[in-house]
Amino acid sequence: MDAIDAIQRRISVRRFRPDPVPREIIERLLDCAVRAPNHKLTQPWRFAVVRGPARSRLAELRAGHRLKRYEDPRSDEAHAAAEKIRREAERTPAFIVVMCAVHSDELTREEDYAAAMMATENLLIAAESLGLGTYVKTGGIMQDPGVATLVGLEPGHRVAAIVSLGYPDEVESPRRRKPAAEVTRWVDA
Repeated sequence: MDAIDAIQRRISVRRFRPDPVPREIIERLLDCAVRAPNHKLTQPWRFAVVRGPARSRLAELRAGHRLKRYEDPRSDEAHAAAEKIRREAERTPAFIVVMCAVHSDELTREEDYAAAMMATENLLIAAESLGLGTYVKTGGIMQDPGVATLVGLEPGHRVAAIVSLGYPDEVESPRRRKPAAEVTRWVDA
């Protein structure tokens, strides 16, 4: 599949077959990720691949984080939500945690974060081209100290994204997006 087809077909996948993703394929995806543009070749990204029993540790962290959304984390509703997240994480064959350097200069920090997210997109498109599904998680879990410990977050770095990776359990059609023409302004003069 070429890159344009992969971009057009890519969707977020939350349910995966139990088949493991071979290390060689993950290495290939990471080789694609590091080809992302980055200002002054800072190469601000770092990656941690979470597989095997380590997935259960990440599943617990994600479930615990979900409980924080509820006024009463002991409620049945909170417990059900946390269990859903835990099961989803435990059934995901692999996670790629994308980390990024946090530079003291604000402009460099912004450029580095953009580069890390472009590396993430390269990874997503490469995965799609190989028949793999992905789902990108961002938000509050990125600051969880347990996640930082699990992935060996280096000082001066932050978690930018957690990418779920596996073979899709079912094939879905891409969701509708606004056509580019609706969100584009042409400036010719």
